Amino acid sequence: MRMFLLTIAAFASAMVAKAAPEEPEKEITDTLKTSVVTGTRIEMDRFRLPAPVSVIGRSTIENSDESALMPSLMEEVPGLFVTSRTVTGYGVSTNAAGGIYLRGFGAGNGRTLILIDGHPQYMSIYGHAVADEYLSDLAERVEVTRGAASVIYGSNAMGGAINILTRQPDFTGNRINAKVMGGSYGLFRASATDQYATDRFYIVANAGYNRSDGHRPNSAFRSANGLLKASYKISDAWKVSAEGNILNAYSENPGKEDSPLLDGNADITRLMSWISLENHYDRTDGGLNLYFNRGNHIINDGYFAGGSPKEYLFHSTDWQGGVNLFQAVKLFKGNSVTGGIDMKYYGGDAYRNPVTEYYADHKKLHEEAAYILAQQFAGPFTFDAGVRVENHSLYGVEWVPQAGVSWLAAPGTSIKLSASKGFRTPNLRELYMYGVANENLEPEEAWSYDLTLSKRWLEGRLNTELSLYHTDGSNIVEVGVVDGWRANHNIGAFHNNGIEFCASWQALDNLKFNANYSYLHMSKIYTGAPGHKAYVSGTWNFGDFCLNVGAMGIKDLHISDSDSTITSDYVDLKCRFSWQATSWMSLFVRGENLLNKTYSTMDGFPMPGATFLGGVSISL
Repeated sequence: MRMFLLTIAAFASAMVAKAAPEEPEKEITDTLKTSVVTGTRIEMDRFRLPAPVSVIGRSTIENSDESALMPSLMEEVPGLFVTSRTVTGYGVSTNAAGGIYLRGFGAGNGRTLILIDGHPQYMSIYGHAVADEYLSDLAERVEVTRGAASVIYGSNAMGGAINILTRQPDFTGNRINAKVMGGSYGLFRASATDQYATDRFYIVANAGYNRSDGHRPNSAFRSANGLLKASYKISDAWKVSAEGNILNAYSENPGKEDSPLLDGNADITRLMSWISLENHYDRTDGGLNLYFNRGNHIINDGYFAGGSPKEYLFHSTDWQGGVNLFQAVKLFKGNSVTGGIDMKYYGGDAYRNPVTEYYADHKKLHEEAAYILAQQFAGPFTFDAGVRVENHSLYGVEWVPQAGVSWLAAPGTSIKLSASKGFRTPNLRELYMYGVANENLEPEEAWSYDLTLSKRWLEGRLNTELSLYHTDGSNIVEVGVVDGWRANHNIGAFHNNGIEFCASWQALDNLKFNANYSYLHMSKIYTGAPGHKAYVSGTWNFGDFCLNVGAMGIKDLHISDSDSTITSDYVDLKCRFSWQATSWMSLFVRGENLLNKTYSTMDGFPMPGATFLGGVSISL
């Protein structure tokens, strides 16, 4: 595989052999005015970053009209897919939707890491993401690293990292934004955000509510959330910031269509908080971050017709806290070295009958790590190398390397090659809970190899990116029989190959098109990861009106754990029309699945047909 990538790199080099400019930074700034922090901890132009990173901005998130963030990301990020089962909301536990898959790696099993402002955010006992927790109201932008990101972020970043960067005003003064909308199946959404900023201080407050009756019996959903974030610039070089956000979500599980479920529901509360102290000097940047997350889940597994209501409900509490300390130093021209220390402590408990059915009795684990990442600009080249040393309370030391190079082969043309290791430590469920628990598990491993070609065309009006990747996974935890013992074992392996393409074309000053496509070939079939995924959209602004039309096509999506031959193929056509009625108010209407297609992303859970919503957005 390494020889394959090098051969393609040589071929691409010959195709763009024109000499690069002597001062490439100016070209980068003019070409792609986007700096990212995911994968480096400090700002770096993504044109020079060896690993492929997708960036989704606030305007795209806002125009989705979704309370959940994941639908927007699925449209904009090649290789990313999220399962759904109803109009809004995902739920948790058995038959829950919200499975987040990146290049075939699932966040539901802890192989793709979700972060909020660089801090891990997931249910620590089971290791799975909680999709209802990741809200559009929170996000200023989202950075998605496609490929292993464990050098910076440690465990669970085997397939990549999705970093949600929360709201932060880029103005001085006070702004209030509010949105109210309603639509099919009793859908109602409302949110309000107040942002106040001076030269040294800002505060952001947000509250939101979302509900739906669902398109099937017993599929209702409702949630309420709040965010408070503040920052104070102590001096020109030092800043202190803090944030807290809370979510309560209630979801009903209707069961599969051919076996409806009664009383299946989940009531979850998630809390996230952090405080940071940052420094920014000419030659060095860094920060100290402390974070704490907590969850409280109450689950009614329900019963089928003819059965009896559950006598006891499943109840779990989980927590996760840690410290991140990092500092980046520019030792000489074109050089940057980032060193960091991470400490993470996590645990929780889970039970049904508090006397006789305790599954995890206040279990707790901890991890400590140190890492160093060096980048060197050398003319048109950027060299990247790093290593992480992770010490786990159960497994001892794990070494995690990565390396990459990017080459500005011509003005507006970048070729990038990277190799990185990812790993995942088994979660508390796999180690200690239920009959298949196995305390002798070892960490999973994966290697990602990426070749990316980025190109600017038509004086910057057209931008394209093509990525080819190969991933090897080993030591994967699966339930199997070894020496007559049925339990979780490190017996799995896989080899994934894929292609990712994205393009953005400003055809006219008021007309823009976006498109992306991903192809995934898996040596071992996993549900929730489509073989082909394509999305194309066009946005036309004319006067006070705006029309956006988008279509997502999915092919070879495996939706059944028990039968890998069951697949789903569909096209979802969407349309949004808005009118800027006044300087402070706009009206909009939106339609989904306008072709009224029948499809499922989970076996037995058909999605609704054509749905509509409309609303008003106010900015003061």
